[in-house]
Amino acid sequence: MKRFLKEVYHEVITRIPKAPTKREAVLRFWKEADVTGYLSGDERSRFLLTLIQKYAQKNANIMELGCNCGRNLQYLSNAGFKHLSGVEINKSAVQRKITKALIYNASVEEKIQTFNTDEFEVVFTMAFLEHVHPASEWVFSEIARITVGVLITIEDEVGYSWNHFPRNYKRVFERLGMRQIEVCDCRGVDGLGTNFFARVFIKQVKKP
Repeated sequence: MKRFLKEVYHEVITRIPKAPTKREAVLRFWKEADVTGYLSGDERSRFLLTLIQKYAQKNANIMELGCNCGRNLQYLSNAGFKHLSGVEINKSAVQRKITKALIYNASVEEKIQTFNTDEFEVVFTMAFLEHVHPASEWVFSEIARITVGVLITIEDEVGYSWNHFPRNYKRVFERLGMRQIEVCDCRGVDGLGTNFFARVFIKQVKKP
């Protein structure tokens, strides 16, 4: 019964009209935000690593959107993944990066269209898509476009604020030609919690 009520609540909350905050205000907030707290969070990175290890080879071309200082990327590097890159809007986060991975200092809106179609075997996000303003939802189709292998989203799909927009990412990405192959909530992961869902997608093969 608790699981049923949670699923109903989740469906209701993701249909709430989005906040009227201007896109530029959201981008400016994250461009100028204090990044100190993102240097920690080992349990979240370990959780992500277990997912990626299930679906990716060590030589996979991997991209993190909204990577902050690169904690997740460094975990992947330590585990033997070689081709790592990220996009991060916050200049201070990039300057304080804790990984040798290439990080592009730009907004995802600015950078994502420069990537080739099917360029990355793995694309992942952690607490990034939830902050994408409704006016920038076109980036979701770009994320599907650049992903040739696996897309992993670890996002709060319930929380709602002036810069936090709840969505059901299964519904978002399956409309864009992806197919969900795994989902779990993150209630046992420190720093994530019950509002977060981890979803794994693969691109649907188009029939000739």
